[in-house]
Amino acid sequence: RASPRVPARCLHARHAHAHRARDETVESRVSARVAPPRLSLRASGARRPARAHRRFVRRAMLTHATAVALWAATAAIAFPYLFTQTAPYGKFVSAGWGPLLNGKGGWLAQEMTSPVAAWFGFTRGVRAFPELARTTASSAADVTYARFLFGLWCAHYANRAVAFPLTRELSPTAAATVFCAVGFNLINGFLVGAEIASITRAPTDRIVVGGVVFVVGAWINVASDAGLRRRRAERPAGADRYVLPSGGLFDLVACPNYLGECIEWCGFTILANGARSTTAFAFWTFANLFPRALATREWYRRRFGDAYPRHRRAMIPFIA
Repeated sequence: RASPRVPARCLHARHAHAHRARDETVESRVSARVAPPRLSLRASGARRPARAHRRFVRRAMLTHATAVALWAATAAIAFPYLFTQTAPYGKFVSAGWGPLLNGKGGWLAQEMTSPVAAWFGFTRGVRAFPELARTTASSAADVTYARFLFGLWCAHYANRAVAFPLTRELSPTAAATVFCAVGFNLINGFLVGAEIASITRAPTDRIVVGGVVFVVGAWINVASDAGLRRRRAERPAGADRYVLPSGGLFDLVACPNYLGECIEWCGFTILANGARSTTAFAFWTFANLFPRALATREWYRRRFGDAYPRHRRAMIPFIA
């Protein structure tokens, strides 16, 4: 039988449909080769929220500047309080402050915390405060200078933590005092170490001025401690362990060792280009030691009566 005749319009429609189907098949094969698998699309989509989350975390993190500002504000709050309450160690230990610890052991523990915390800040501080990475010392001179400042810090605490307790008698100290001192040195040491690691070398004139101030303060501190130790060694056997200090700056102030330490950290701040953490620490040192110097002078007056010179100031010669 002869096949029925198909109209020309139908033939054209069939050919057009076949061409479209073929083109769609080719396009689907090409797109299958080019397009990434669904898993990659999902993974790339998952990275976007992760990146946004990391940006949010970085914005919400505590910056070094904010941490130091809070630290300095704490010192400002503690300063007036310390005029009313003297820390219970040394001659000011009294009942009611909880258990007591060996004076030398407690002193060593609290002072050694500072260089250890500063080392962690110096080597790992940028992880806690990523913004410091933008100012990290890059030149060899800057790196050497940062290490020099860290060395000064460790030298001070080598004297305070090791030489000081091994060369004198220390009264039992309250455990609460040691715990507070450890906490203070952990925070303060880490903040200072993190910042001086990224410091740039100070100008030569500032290095000279800061170095002189630091050395003078350290000399006053060490010489005053040595003078007081010498006076105690000269007392007769069986005499009171406390002596009336005299000679040198002791003729002007009750606590020249406190004065020397304040001067020392002011010099360190100059050397550190006025870094915010060292400035806060210099203020903390004064806020802690000046009220204690006033309390020490009053203690001497009660202990020695008229034998104690009435004109002698507490810490600052001719002023207070």
